[in-house]
Amino acid sequence: MIPRISFVIPAHNAQKYLTDAIRSCLEQTIKQVEVVVVNDGSTDGTRELVDWMAKVESRVVPVHLEKNVGRSAARNIGNKHATGSIICVLDSDDLCTKNRARDTLAIFELKKADVVYGPFFTINELGAILNRVQAAPFNKEIAIRRKLNFICHSTMAYRREVLDHVTYDEGVYSELGFDDWKFQWDCYLRNFKLCPTKAPLAYYRVHSGTISSTRDHKKVLEVKESFLATI
Repeated sequence: MIPRISFVIPAHNAQKYLTDAIRSCLEQTIKQVEVVVVNDGSTDGTRELVDWMAKVESRVVPVHLEKNVGRSAARNIGNKHATGSIICVLDSDDLCTKNRARDTLAIFELKKADVVYGPFFTINELGAILNRVQAAPFNKEIAIRRKLNFICHSTMAYRREVLDHVTYDEGVYSELGFDDWKFQWDCYLRNFKLCPTKAPLAYYRVHSGTISSTRDHKKVLEVKESFLATI
């Protein structure tokens, strides 16, 4: 089976939520999907979990890295292993909505988009819904002024051809955990067409272990301002 969509999940010590993340990809209403899971040098049970799921479900593609290379490098490696023409992003602690593949493919076709993203639900550690967050068309002026793109990374998908021009930055953006922000800007600056869906695409998990809760926010702001000054 040639997948219509490849989900790529980087996973470092991710066993707590990873099973649910993978299942949310496999249980799509469109079944022609593959799930590439990049075990980024985990020291918990992530490797064993991914191998077990790959044994019982052929659509799971395990990629094991012997050492931790970081989130951007893991994403780039996973993208190279993906065989679908559309690549969907999902973090290991988040979930897809059941119709994500269907709703994502519809926008690629209807809008001739290069990059698709959409609304999402925030959930707590137990999976209870906290809020629904809408998605709007990307606005350059607002994004520069607010230093935010208002795009949830776990809702994003892009055509394989985008990766001929844009990859995830493996430097300071990865270390500080906002490589997704830089990737989104790089897509926009390369004149790729970014389009939101109306339907929600993911459940974004809010918990104390996320890098957005632990990173150096002052340093993040400094790096963002330096980059935006070049636009």
